Amino acid sequence: MSVQSGSKRVSRRVRAEGVYRVDGIPVYFTRKNVRNLRLRIDAHGEFHLSIPWRASLAMAREFVDEQVAWISWQQQRFTRRQAAQPQLVDGETVAWWGQDVPLKVVEDPHPRACAVAEVRDGAIVLRLPVGAPLEKRQRAVDKLRKSSLEMRLAPLLAKWSAAFDIAPGEVRIRRMKSRWGSCNPHTRALTFNLELSAKDPKYLDYVVAHEFTHYFHANHGPEFHALLSAKLPEERELHRALNRRNVT
Repeated sequence: MSVQSGSKRVSRRVRAEGVYRVDGIPVYFTRKNVRNLRLRIDAHGEFHLSIPWRASLAMAREFVDEQVAWISWQQQRFTRRQAAQPQLVDGETVAWWGQDVPLKVVEDPHPRACAVAEVRDGAIVLRLPVGAPLEKRQRAVDKLRKSSLEMRLAPLLAKWSAAFDIAPGEVRIRRMKSRWGSCNPHTRALTFNLELSAKDPKYLDYVVAHEFTHYFHANHGPEFHALLSAKLPEERELHRALNRRNVT
């Protein structure tokens, strides 16, 4: 184990303290206005420890040493998830409205080429600059997903608005970690998970009805299910089936 300390000033409230290595795994130390030591892994698989101003570096190192098993487990988990994550290269398949659709990648040598995805002849065609990173590929596919989801949502919103006799507020689409959708009964805003575009369309219909029900019942108690079942009798079966297909 080794530590590289520094005192580079980042801002009045944040200061980088260096990198501490535990079993060869780097953990980035940063002082912040926090009450307790906080260790996390970010979206890129890097570990970060937030350190209160009052805590010493010795305390921080001791804390990280105690978390070595958790760090190792999280690193292995991240590696497995990365290996399973589609790289959006030619020949892969993409989950698209309940089906595995082939992906065709067409590289454009022009230096200013844009990354664009479209559905054509039963496949998703991804046009992008040569050597485009995964992030750019993902953004193009996500843009296609959002556009498709918006088109499918429009008639469903009209359908369930009439069924419940209530008009929705703002409708948002974004990637969500633990929910298929959400409803704000006060503003009537509805949010839907981008990943619904990977599922069978019947699940989108269910989620829209589910969120409309929240206009009348905030929790998932008996009254909620009584109302939703009256509108969509198969709601419980759809709920169980959808949640067997984890949010990605």
